[in-house]
Amino acid sequence: MFELDTMGEYLPFGLLVVDFKGKILYGNQVCESMFKVTSFDKLFIQHVLPDSNIIKVIKEGGLEITTCHTAEEMYVMNISLTSKKIGIMSFLPNDIYQKLASKSPKIIDLKQELQAIMNLSGELVTITDAEGIVLRVNNACEQILGVKESDFIGKSATILEKNGVIDASSTTHVIKQKRKVTMNQTTKSGRRLLVQGHPIFNDDGTLSKVINISKDVTEVANLQEKLEEAKTAINYYQQELSILQKKDQKMVVKSKAMEKVYELACRVADVDATIFLNGETGVGKEVMARTIHSLSIRKEAPFIKINCGAIPESIIESELFGYSKGTFTGANKDGKKGLALAAHKGTLFFDEIGELPFNIQAKLLQLLQEKQFTPLGETKPVQVDVRFIAATNRNLEEMVQQGTFREDLYYRLFVIPITVPPLSERREDIPFLASHFIEIYSQKYKQYKTFDKEVIQFFMDHEWKGNVRELQNTIERLILTAPVQHIELGHLPEKLVKPNDQNKQLVSEKLNLKQEVEQLEKQIIIQALETSATMKEASQKLGVDASTISRKVKKHDINVAKLHFLM
Repeated sequence: MFELDTMGEYLPFGLLVVDFKGKILYGNQVCESMFKVTSFDKLFIQHVLPDSNIIKVIKEGGLEITTCHTAEEMYVMNISLTSKKIGIMSFLPNDIYQKLASKSPKIIDLKQELQAIMNLSGELVTITDAEGIVLRVNNACEQILGVKESDFIGKSATILEKNGVIDASSTTHVIKQKRKVTMNQTTKSGRRLLVQGHPIFNDDGTLSKVINISKDVTEVANLQEKLEEAKTAINYYQQELSILQKKDQKMVVKSKAMEKVYELACRVADVDATIFLNGETGVGKEVMARTIHSLSIRKEAPFIKINCGAIPESIIESELFGYSKGTFTGANKDGKKGLALAAHKGTLFFDEIGELPFNIQAKLLQLLQEKQFTPLGETKPVQVDVRFIAATNRNLEEMVQQGTFREDLYYRLFVIPITVPPLSERREDIPFLASHFIEIYSQKYKQYKTFDKEVIQFFMDHEWKGNVRELQNTIERLILTAPVQHIELGHLPEKLVKPNDQNKQLVSEKLNLKQEVEQLEKQIIIQALETSATMKEASQKLGVDASTISRKVKKHDINVAKLHFLM
């Protein structure tokens, strides 16, 4: 269906879009006022205009003009779009109808109707095909652009931009990004335009046309204020993100890859089956788990996270299942309620489930199967009502083959698998994530900073080995350490911009071989820690024991807490 809703609100007359069954797909505000309704949702044309011939026109094709009486006598122009099985109804007061009739006494097809609508909008309207070739332009073309309509139609938007008719083409941006864009534009004659480019898609999702609506803001008295408003419109990423996100953590869902993941998460949120989240370190598995919890009927109950890689093996059983009074010497004398019981009626999230000790896996299996467990020092099992979500960046199937993870537990966890893709597969999310983090940390630290568009582009091109976590860490550091309010590409750390030159920078004529090796070792350890959730994970990446990492962290005086203050 044509996306007429944006154009419809610019029109001074009523506009309805109806399908072949008579269901009203769209009605602009003029029609809402005309028929005294607040919304056309779930309404049929038979409800609001029983005598309408639009269904007949849709079936038979062509165009028909009739009259109807609302608050005043109206001419109704019924047009059939047979390829779409829809019809367009234009409710024209007498003066507008006479204007249209004088321009084209025999209006017989949609092209003429569309041209009339475009001319009545009062602003520059252009329509191009999917390749950027101008198909149609209204009569404001020569006045605003200084180009005759005949010299404009049939030209490529890229050529028009190259020839200086406009300094930047909104059409090329829409074709490239496949979504609405808002931007400033300067014409060859020096006029300033605020342009909105709208994509129109075919039923199969391919781009069909691009509609550009340009508002001339040259003569605005306070040009600076209007330019700031335009800048706000261009940066609508942040505005749209703020509307979509609540104060609690939610997923940033803009890319097609994440849309599929989020759709599946929404579909299974209210199902009590165990969800298994898989993905690289830092992709947002915990945020996904919290989002699923907030979308479920358990959202008012606790969300309890257990990081299986962060709790020492010696106490993980007592932390998970609790213990009775007097079980341990030096422990809480009244006993302790475990995390499993703390999650009653809510969600129990096992992060880094692949790090769970083998001897605890059997008790967890019982908890998953029977929704009950036995605290340490007790003989009577405790029944709980919890929903389970597990997450890992490890290959549990390989661990099962290696005998380090129970096969029966693996299949009990692997009921609804959801893979959260890395940033390399959803680069479209990066501008929205960046805007989100900029807003959070600007408010948190009361340091309101902005990022140049070249910095955002750099973020999109950069290989984020630590995924969202690394991007988040980088933005917070820049908010805190950048010496300027508007952060440009030159303000980024050289280590981030030129990672390939890092080893060259480490070499200095003043250092001997031993110092060189130690310095390089320290940088490698820091990089591994920055892109890992736990010390154990960092040690696995480097192929050494966790104790070795701990010893070298102490040796090189590395502040682990500072590296992970965002994790």
